[in-house]
Amino acid sequence: MSGAVEQRLILFDVGPSAYAIPIADVIEVTENAPWAAVPGLPRHLAGVINHHGDALPVLSREALFEPTGGELAPPRNVLVLAAPGGEAGRLGLPVDRVVGLADAALGAPQGSGPVVERRPLRGRIVFVLDGRRMLSRAAALIDGVGEAGSGAR
Repeated sequence: MSGAVEQRLILFDVGPSAYAIPIADVIEVTENAPWAAVPGLPRHLAGVINHHGDALPVLSREALFEPTGGELAPPRNVLVLAAPGGEAGRLGLPVDRVVGLADAALGAPQGSGPVVERRPLRGRIVFVLDGRRMLSRAAALIDGVGEAGSGAR
């Protein structure tokens, strides 16, 4: 694979799908906590959790991943994401469970969405995510709710 860079990835599950994200995009893995409501946002879409005394925005797995296969069990963990440089903010990413770590040589990101690559890892097809793109997707989802709410008069 030309131009591939070896990276350490955190592997996790959301519903029946396997995902990975570079460990450089993750500040911490924490247990899921109750969400507090955010005025103007539907509770099923987003909320905040207490993260070391600060409000950490959290978006639902259904909004971020659009999983198939029915209703999801409550998430066990939250990945605290911050893109390198931290200019795009932070996001709590609820996941069903953290599976472990893996090293993989990743090529240049493909497409424009948060999934930059699909690859086999540990006997499964894993969707590799980009932290910066996940933060952008979360911001776009929240902005979309705000725009839809302000346009309805």
